[in-house]
Amino acid sequence: MDESATMHQRFYRVRTLGALASAVQAVRTTSGTTQSELAQAIGSSRPTVSRMERGLPTATDTLVAALTECGYELVVVPIGSAVTVAPTPRTGTPPTAGVSPRRG
Repeated sequence: MDESATMHQRFYRVRTLGALASAVQAVRTTSGTTQSELAQAIGSSRPTVSRMERGLPTATDTLVAALTECGYELVVVPIGSAVTVAPTPRTGTPPTAGVSPRRG
């Protein structure tokens, strides 16, 4: 997948299964990939991708593979943290995330 041709949302904040499902669907559609194409690329099935996008139980490795294939990675941070996403210094590499406590 050509990441340079795809405009990425900087990040998705996810605190519920529904939000995770919406994020998975958004990154797939933004990447221009169908459910069937994504399933084939990650060695899964279209019904599994559909279940992921509806917030139904899916294996964690399948979720991570789907996000990775679409040009994203999973980052876990404390609730309430301020997240900064910036490209790494090398051209064409995925962005890095900086996390700091949110100050009131």
